[in-house]
Amino acid sequence: MNKNATGTRSLVIDVGLFSGEEFFYAIKHGFEVVGFEPSPESFPKLEKMCNAQPTCNVVDLDNVSLPLQREAGQSYLINAAAGNKPAVMQLMLSGPATSLTANHRLKDQNKVDVKVVRIDDIIRDDVYILKVDTQGFDQFVLEGASELLKNHVVRQVIVEVDPYNMGFHNHTVQSFLDLFQDNGMVCFQTHSDTHGNCQYFGESVKGFEKVFDGAPHKYKRWAECFEDFLCLNVEKEYPGKMPGMM
Repeated sequence: MNKNATGTRSLVIDVGLFSGEEFFYAIKHGFEVVGFEPSPESFPKLEKMCNAQPTCNVVDLDNVSLPLQREAGQSYLINAAAGNKPAVMQLMLSGPATSLTANHRLKDQNKVDVKVVRIDDIIRDDVYILKVDTQGFDQFVLEGASELLKNHVVRQVIVEVDPYNMGFHNHTVQSFLDLFQDNGMVCFQTHSDTHGNCQYFGESVKGFEKVFDGAPHKYKRWAECFEDFLCLNVEKEYPGKMPGMM
């Protein structure tokens, strides 16, 4: 996101902020952003930074009507996780690895109850970028945005694929990418994981899955493997063009 954006057609949804670098970067460059962060370790800092900016608003989900009534030029910070159904779940606190995914790497971490919401209940607009980084909970996030993907235009998705953590939910790379294909999107590996055993430069999902096998019993080999995918909508045209957009 290196171009400035204007207007309501520049909506970014950011799920899993941690330090909030991407969230505030997007705001700085004129995007309208809706961010979701459940961590009690991260959120107070994000809230303070948001309150210091005139175009950033902290949302109290207990005192706001949904879907969110956004104002032009404004961004919103939500203290909740995104998932496939409204719930209260245990969040395991571990800095950047904080996750709703229960695995033995986090079993001794502090746990807190957090609110989980569906993106579909919050946002009903076209989306320029949907970014998801939730340490293996990503498919649930996208399932909770199924109506958004079906009924609106999501131009592009940046999402982390963490096969090890996905395996704890019986999710696979194939099931994950099928979700995008069913919604008219094609995905590209960004090669962000530089570990020699993790790299994959082929094009088939089956080939990728052989390398990124997330079965928990293969922990020793694959625990540190992950990838970011860029998925582009090839079936729906994004409405209008933003400055500098190809």
